[in-house]
Amino acid sequence: MLKVAVAGMGFMGKTHIGIYQKLKNVNLVAVCDFSEDRLNITSLESGGNIQTSSDKIDLDYVKKYTDFGRMLEEGGFDFVDICLPTFLHVDTTLKAIDAGYHVFLEKPMALDLAGTDAILAKVRDTGSFLGVGHCLRYWPAYTEVKKILDEGRYGRVRYAEFSRLCARPTWAWNRWITDGKKSGGAALDLHIHDVDMAIFLFGLPSRLRSEGIFEESGNISHISSLYHYTDGLIVNSTGGWICASGFGFNMRALYILERATIELDYSKNPVLTVVPEGDEIYAPELRPEDGYYYELEEFTEGLEQGKLSGHVTPESAAQAVRLCLEEVRSAEENREITIDV
Repeated sequence: MLKVAVAGMGFMGKTHIGIYQKLKNVNLVAVCDFSEDRLNITSLESGGNIQTSSDKIDLDYVKKYTDFGRMLEEGGFDFVDICLPTFLHVDTTLKAIDAGYHVFLEKPMALDLAGTDAILAKVRDTGSFLGVGHCLRYWPAYTEVKKILDEGRYGRVRYAEFSRLCARPTWAWNRWITDGKKSGGAALDLHIHDVDMAIFLFGLPSRLRSEGIFEESGNISHISSLYHYTDGLIVNSTGGWICASGFGFNMRALYILERATIELDYSKNPVLTVVPEGDEIYAPELRPEDGYYYELEEFTEGLEQGKLSGHVTPESAAQAVRLCLEEVRSAEENREITIDV
């Protein structure tokens, strides 16, 4: 039985704790947050952009810390699940690995390439296991699309688009998400999900062109990018948090293949629809849990077996950060960027 310590009791921390309650191979033994009030929660309801469990929870049986370093020193667990604000990711990950623990780290891996490089070097030097929360690679509708594309039954993809839109996030501690220096803005906090999915499905583009909506502070709150691939594929990806407060959240994707069109839209039922050329439209059956569940299930199974699946790697997580930063640079400099593949 694995033992886990969760650092950060916001939206993602509560989400992960709810999943660890379901997984039969993990025991939650410690939690850490800067706020003592968050350490005494009785419900997992988080108020984030995706509905999470409203289950009641009793944390009286776990150790509680407001000091991350002290938690690492006292130990008593196998891995640390870091759900802290992004600007703390690099420092806390390096400290946890140095203390001898494996780490599951929420996305994005870091705010810059210096941060991703530091984590990659530490993982290589120590042999520690690192999982990064690029949950879209595990989200049932997206994984079904990946399966269909890999089978090749409808030919190659000619065009794809991704969209991830929501109202301005207000639930984060001290509103750190809307501070671009702490979160990377909508590009690194929100849009990076679809950036990673494009890499997962199609690899790195040869060139890209991005446009962004910037606030007076310089923070990017909306970004739209066009990727070009050497085989002629075009991918359009848009993400941001400038919608009206009543809009909520939605993620969608569209794939136009040679012999079918696939629509994925979480505002619709069914979420996923396949429209084959000259054949009946159908909705594939999807697995019941969400991507958060399946990524943690796979990571913990990998820890038990002593080998991770490689579905998400530290290197692929670093690639997503790199491509996101290139998009922001394209928007800031108002020009096309060539990607060194």
